[in-house]
Amino acid sequence: MRRSPVRRLALGAAALSLLLTSGTARADERPLARIVLMPELIPSVVTQLVPMTIELPAGELPAGRTGARASRIEIEGLVYCGGDGSGGAWAIGAVYPAGAAAEANTAGPNTGRPNVLAAPDCQAPLPAIAQRLARAAGAPQWIEVIKAHVTWTPWMLRFAAADTARAGNNAGAAPPLSGLPQLKSFSTSNLHILPPPGEQNRFDIAIGFSDSSIVAALFPAGRTNNPQPYLKGDPVLAAEMADAPARANAVTDAQYGFINALLRLYAPSFEVPLQLQGMTQRLTARNLRAEGGDSTMTLTGQLDFGHVSYSAAVQCEGDDLAIRQVTLVPPPIKCDNADPIAQLQCQGQQAAGGAFGPMLTSIYQGQRFRYSTVDRPLRFTLGDAQFAARFEALRSSSRGSTFNEDGNVMIERIDRAPAALR
Repeated sequence: MRRSPVRRLALGAAALSLLLTSGTARADERPLARIVLMPELIPSVVTQLVPMTIELPAGELPAGRTGARASRIEIEGLVYCGGDGSGGAWAIGAVYPAGAAAEANTAGPNTGRPNVLAAPDCQAPLPAIAQRLARAAGAPQWIEVIKAHVTWTPWMLRFAAADTARAGNNAGAAPPLSGLPQLKSFSTSNLHILPPPGEQNRFDIAIGFSDSSIVAALFPAGRTNNPQPYLKGDPVLAAEMADAPARANAVTDAQYGFINALLRLYAPSFEVPLQLQGMTQRLTARNLRAEGGDSTMTLTGQLDFGHVSYSAAVQCEGDDLAIRQVTLVPPPIKCDNADPIAQLQCQGQQAAGGAFGPMLTSIYQGQRFRYSTVDRPLRFTLGDAQFAARFEALRSSSRGSTFNEDGNVMIERIDRAPAALR
């Protein structure tokens, strides 16, 4: 068998799913879950944010020109340049007249056309980038390149233009973005991010930027006043990142209380994969609950096999939470039937029940315990776009009351949102 005794459940991005508000908020205001986007993941997320439409107040052109400055523009290219050392971040963006980039590219705005910027542009002079883009085939009448300053304060993510450079045949028509204190803002409070049946739950998301990574901490909506301490350097998350598998592009942690809320919501019962020769009865798990400590985790619940319901416990240990033992306690049975044949059958059932736990232990012992968002991806809105996020778990661990997981996050832009966040 290659699967653990529980099928893959939603967690994630990852981590992104352990955020239920069902009466489990902590008085100490710790986040329900956090996810750290590692350098390998950030470019794929940022690239999918464009094109990003921005509405601006109209302004008159300089003397000698006719018409009006653009009041609607698009960021067509975007590249993340790292943290600013004070909790914010820098990015380089390529601004076009609204619709101009799409008209020049017959593929259309939502078919995965390549980003017009790349990581080396973070070190290049803005005028040189603008001139390069203006010379490209199908370039619009003007292009403006911005050095964007990205900041987050409760509960708003903001983009501002710290510096700009323009190029093109009609560069004077480009709007004066460097004079605007804010280009775009996104609310990060009172958000829906869980798939059905948890779509009505709402959450607040805090965002912090380090030199090369981004951390998102998730709280019950309206339950915390000071999220900043959870966005700074964390020795546990730093150790997870340093020891993460090669394919991992994100690390997560979540409180066990919210894992249990997730289990109640998304997996009140499910069939456990069990394929043994001659066995036709189903093995069903229900009412699961997880609890853990340092390098240990135990999953308890009911395991139904045939007409018998066992009290079950799966014990996991070690730095990667390998299954060590499956314990089953059958319901009490009184074998006091006067019929000798019936009594023998009853005693046989008891003996079989006592051997069932060791049998499952021999099947699953040594397998790693994982949660993944395979069947239930998160769905969230950012800017003008909607995304689905899946999390493939690669390594699990436990630290006190927190479950940690390293994995590979896959984010897919799925369609245009009906309305952008303001």
